[in-house]
Amino acid sequence: MKRVKVIFINLLILTITSFILRTVNISFQVYLANKLGQEGMGLFQLITAIYFLAIVFSTSGIKFATTRLVAEEMGTGRPAGANQAVRNCLAFGMIFSVATMAIIILNAEYIGNRWLNEPRTILSLRIFALSLPCISLSSVLTGYFIAVRKVIKSVAVQYLEQLIKIAATILFLGIFISKGLEYACAAVAAGGCTGELCSFLLLYLLYKTDRQGVSKSREAGPNLISRMLRIAMPVAFSAYTMSIVRTIQQLLIPYGLKKSGESSKEAISTFGVIQGMTMPIIMFPAVLLEAISELIVPELAECRAGNSYNRMNYIIARVFNLGVILSIGVAWLFWRYSKELGMTIYNNSEAAYFIMMLAPLIPIMYLDNIVDNMLKGIDEQVSSMKYNMFTSLINIIMTYLLLPRYAIIGYLITTYITRILNFALSLNRLVRVTRLEIDWHRIVKSVFCIIGAIGIAVLLEDINLVNPTLIYLHLILTAAIYIFLLRVFSCITHDDILWVKSLFSKTT
Repeated sequence: MKRVKVIFINLLILTITSFILRTVNISFQVYLANKLGQEGMGLFQLITAIYFLAIVFSTSGIKFATTRLVAEEMGTGRPAGANQAVRNCLAFGMIFSVATMAIIILNAEYIGNRWLNEPRTILSLRIFALSLPCISLSSVLTGYFIAVRKVIKSVAVQYLEQLIKIAATILFLGIFISKGLEYACAAVAAGGCTGELCSFLLLYLLYKTDRQGVSKSREAGPNLISRMLRIAMPVAFSAYTMSIVRTIQQLLIPYGLKKSGESSKEAISTFGVIQGMTMPIIMFPAVLLEAISELIVPELAECRAGNSYNRMNYIIARVFNLGVILSIGVAWLFWRYSKELGMTIYNNSEAAYFIMMLAPLIPIMYLDNIVDNMLKGIDEQVSSMKYNMFTSLINIIMTYLLLPRYAIIGYLITTYITRILNFALSLNRLVRVTRLEIDWHRIVKSVFCIIGAIGIAVLLEDINLVNPTLIYLHLILTAAIYIFLLRVFSCITHDDILWVKSLFSKTT
């Protein structure tokens, strides 16, 4: 089987898995929204803001470092070096995650009372902290399976983890929800911990099975630990900065809304609608691009290590153009059908409003993630870290100044300015260090194609808000027309089609 075919099969696996898991997750979010209500969702989002920050400190860029190191060792014919790299990364992850877990547990009361101004979050914070070592070690093993292109194993574990998490959460909610929102949120946290523990145990068993028969000698590439730190720490510091800022911003949102005149309950409810309802929908279609972003990291790393710059530039151009086409289509669809999506999925007009307001930013959000991973894959993670730190500082300042005065409009202004600035800086760096050329004609034609697709679909079929199935069929019809128009106007070229066909060709 050709190498490119293996990559494509892994891409399909990751995409389908991400699509299914994200669909399940959104359905689960709808279930939680019905159980907890808008205030409960807002309270839970406050908890997860700290939890996600803790995860970043626990993992500290180690998944990316594992993928890079294992890919480099395997690419240079040193399987024993790959083993040693994984051992080093597991030790790194354990140290950081246990330290973070201890900090959260010991300071949960202070964080809940002083940072979140919500004593009802303390119990959930302590429960969530228990899962941090499992998450960190699982990220190392997942990075390994991505590097050796055996994502089917980590994918199977993700399915089981999600099923266990949902089943455990439903069970715990049935027991504790009657005791109030504090215990309801703790029940959700306990369900998540159960899923993470099972996930780590399964991944570790699969890893041990996969490495049976591989040389256990210490023969490896030079300076594995220093290479690990050189890769992981810039990524970690960038993630620290982004996560700290994101956490501060998320905590400033309800604070700023209260300052603008909203009550505490209204502020937390609005926060819950934005973070717990709107963003999962906005990011749902990005599953394909996220899967590609993960897989191209080891590919670009190997290309750079082997001085295969033509192949590296070819991959970058293909993936970037795919991101442009997909993100433009999604943005227009979400903007046009925001009301239908918000009301159909959540029966919530606020969610519909925020989907509409954030839809134009979708191309920036999707492409920024792709460009960021490309920079990391070609050893430009330090540049990425600098840009993230700079825009993060601006984010905090603008959130603090604008929200009390302009309420939710201040949040939207801040989000637009900082996202666009970060993307512009990252893209400029990528263009400077590679031969990426932005095809503006393709971008303009893609916009006209999606506008035409929406118009044709509306003429062919009226939207029925009462019937969710018809709404989804209408979206599928619009997407199909969009793809057809992309081909007609050469946004998808004959060369693109030949390249896809080559992925399925027999080994030569």
